[in-house]
Amino acid sequence: MTKIQLTGLASVFLATSFLGCSREIESDPDARAGEGIRLSLASTASAADVDLGYHTFLYSERDVDVVSQMVSGYYFEQGIVVMTIHAEVGDAVKRGQLLATLDDADVQIQLEAARAALDEANANFARVELMREKEVVPQSEYDAAIYAKRYAEAELKRTELDLSRTRIKAPFSGVVSRRYIRERELIEGSTPLFRITAMAPLRARLLVPETRATAFLAGAPVRITDAHGEIATARVLVVSPTVDPGSGTREVIIELSEPNGFRPGAAVLIKPSEAEAIER
Repeated sequence: MTKIQLTGLASVFLATSFLGCSREIESDPDARAGEGIRLSLASTASAADVDLGYHTFLYSERDVDVVSQMVSGYYFEQGIVVMTIHAEVGDAVKRGQLLATLDDADVQIQLEAARAALDEANANFARVELMREKEVVPQSEYDAAIYAKRYAEAELKRTELDLSRTRIKAPFSGVVSRRYIRERELIEGSTPLFRITAMAPLRARLLVPETRATAFLAGAPVRITDAHGEIATARVLVVSPTVDPGSGTREVIIELSEPNGFRPGAAVLIKPSEAEAIER
């Protein structure tokens, strides 16, 4: 890398350091609201400094807030207490691994009641069915017994679902990048609890001027450089077939399958495989 390239890269990294991390690992709502602005700034810098490369941010495609999903109206109205936290920020987790346990005392009682109601409905249906064979009950009573049985089965399934949702689990393998809750905290329905981020693969989004988009070919290698001068090779994942009429750019998505130290949210410089030939 030439001295001019290094100088330009350092300047951009100093500027982007004030922009913070990307939306994918940011817990501050105000910071999330500014994601579009940051991407716009990164794309503008790309268009202005194409001789040095394209400045942007890495992000993880699998990066989500895990929220409470209690379906019972009781929990939406009264809330539920966080009993135990099983994972901390920075912990590597596997898909389905337990992250937290919510208070399940009430739902356990509801589960016992639902099982008893289903036992009663089954017994009543068996009695009515036997009497129907002897033609001593009307069809309406038989139908009512069927519906009562189905309703009791559905109530049991709903309560079992409520119970399963008191066990907060990782949706995929990754790391805990945020923990929003504390033990013994009262939460309500659809409350963010954790943020799980897959550290690989990582992607980056570029808005490339139409006249230079031919430097990117789907599947072709590109070079990524971070603020510390670390270099890696990624691949072009997608090149948009259309041009944005407002900016005159085409969207390019690159993917880094093996990050090897590169992290979501990091500011990077990306150069297409033909960049050196263009410079010469």
